[in-house]
Amino acid sequence: MKKSIIWPVVSFMLVVALMVASCGGAVTDEEEEEITNGEEEVDNGEEEEEEVIDDGKNMVMNAAGRLVERPQYGGWYYTSMTSDLRGFDDTLGTSPHYAVAPLNLVYDKLITGDWAKGSQGTEEASWTIGGTLFPHLETGSIAESYEIPDNETIIFNIRRGIHFQDKPPANGREVNAHDAALCLSRTFYNKGAFLGLLYPVAAGKGPTSITATDDWTVVMKVPPVWQSAIFIAAADWTFIFPKDAIEEYGDMSDWENACGTGPFQLTDYVPVSSLTFDKNPNYWRHNPLHPEDQLPYVDGAKIMVIPDRTTAQAAFRTGRLEAMTGLNKDDWESLLRTDPDLLWAKLAPGGNSVIFMRTDKPELPYTDIRVRRALAMAIDNQAIIDDYYEGEAEMINIPISNVPEYAQMFTPLEELPEDVQELYGYYPEEAKELITDAGYPDGFTCSVLSNSEGMLPIIKDMWSKVDVTMNIEIRDPTVVTSMVQRMQHEDMFYTAIGANPLVLPYWDPTGNLNFSAVDDAHFNELYEQIGLNFFDWDKCCELLKEITPYILSQAYFINLPGSYSYFAWWPWLKGWYGEITVGYYSYYNQLTYLWIDTELRKELTGLSR
Repeated sequence: MKKSIIWPVVSFMLVVALMVASCGGAVTDEEEEEITNGEEEVDNGEEEEEEVIDDGKNMVMNAAGRLVERPQYGGWYYTSMTSDLRGFDDTLGTSPHYAVAPLNLVYDKLITGDWAKGSQGTEEASWTIGGTLFPHLETGSIAESYEIPDNETIIFNIRRGIHFQDKPPANGREVNAHDAALCLSRTFYNKGAFLGLLYPVAAGKGPTSITATDDWTVVMKVPPVWQSAIFIAAADWTFIFPKDAIEEYGDMSDWENACGTGPFQLTDYVPVSSLTFDKNPNYWRHNPLHPEDQLPYVDGAKIMVIPDRTTAQAAFRTGRLEAMTGLNKDDWESLLRTDPDLLWAKLAPGGNSVIFMRTDKPELPYTDIRVRRALAMAIDNQAIIDDYYEGEAEMINIPISNVPEYAQMFTPLEELPEDVQELYGYYPEEAKELITDAGYPDGFTCSVLSNSEGMLPIIKDMWSKVDVTMNIEIRDPTVVTSMVQRMQHEDMFYTAIGANPLVLPYWDPTGNLNFSAVDDAHFNELYEQIGLNFFDWDKCCELLKEITPYILSQAYFINLPGSYSYFAWWPWLKGWYGEITVGYYSYYNQLTYLWIDTELRKELTGLSR
């Protein structure tokens, strides 16, 4: 069974570490004409001329039938991040989706998100939420296609004609299957590699073999239950380095050795200061919505490390940064008051805070579902939305949020069963009754571990009304991470998680994210079926809709409201509607498709660059 990656064929699942909340949500587009409904595919390789609309504004009809400005080449893109990279080799104990995210500008993966399925194309994806990999929304990259001949095999067919950057030792040679096989092997087999820890071979989770059977074919043998998870990790997670560079240097940890096939080349790095990327003049990809255009459009990009948000916003106000992401309501309103020309997008919650509770300790009350449900019912979620978030939040986002990518599997709160809906209401009297019936007529004391207080003081006050006393234990983030990964938290754990189906591993007894120590037979069966039906989109969505009300009804963790966030950008940044990751944890790669109106930037700021 051979599948071209631009076909709408598949579905979803993966066990990933999400210790931070992903940004995401549905983008509020500006008023534009209706586009195609997504039933017709956009050919990612066919050359065709755009229809130019002679209206004096250089408007064209793109390949999705949308009237847009004609993209221009030139200019530099400036942005910031709050902390430095954790390294330049994603297999050396880091995770590429956030620890080394800017390297998505340098390295391609086997597949990637399809830009034509986003806001300027068919609108099937918002590309605003990390962790989205449904292969019908993906397109070929280093691999032009894949095959799933059985439930123990994954085959990647490597695209011909892609070349590494022209620097030693690769010297611009063509990418082949031997490069991909070595990089996949390092991803899963290197000691300390992130995915190797998630999918250990010794535990029967990791690939049993990864082989380049010829110059253009990579064959992976995998355990059937873990085929879907390994497919995602292999396909749109692993950076493809040159085999000869790894053999010569041992690893890719020295930034000066960076050598990829991506849209940009890393040309300078100043630790804890900045990264500079020059345009790769030989990049192989064309824009699927403007097929005659070789990517990227901008001449380069500079990412500055600015830990302080106020400093970053000051740079943005003066036009020295093109965009600001993840703004809260106050920051967004302040920016618009002083700079009314800014464009903006309001995004649905990309994550929310939760409170895990150990269900494996009989001496703790959380083994009793009545206690777990009572703790949820003793929280006034609407008050949190109205007062804490000033109305800018949604009641429920876990396990599936309301974004286009998840439309077929999402169920709104009002359509969920009554026993789920009551967990999000405020019923302190009923909660007290449940706690009493569970054997705690005088209530009990709990201890919550976290790296920040967040909403905990609010929850503490609400729980006190049902005689539950909360002790808040704040520790250093590194200490907290180490403790919970080893299940050393004694009682509760407060953190933020991403609002997408990938939160399912938080209930998986075989994983290392199950901080409530859940082992639920019904969930386990459904979870396994989701993995086994990965390549049946309709069946997978059906299973996800089934698992959502069940897992929520069990209240294995306290699910708190999630806030909206705002993005703002200057009008000279074109073709952007808040996309932050085109595909699976591929932050920054949207820059491949964006362009700068340099004349407008100079007109508004006086800056020429």
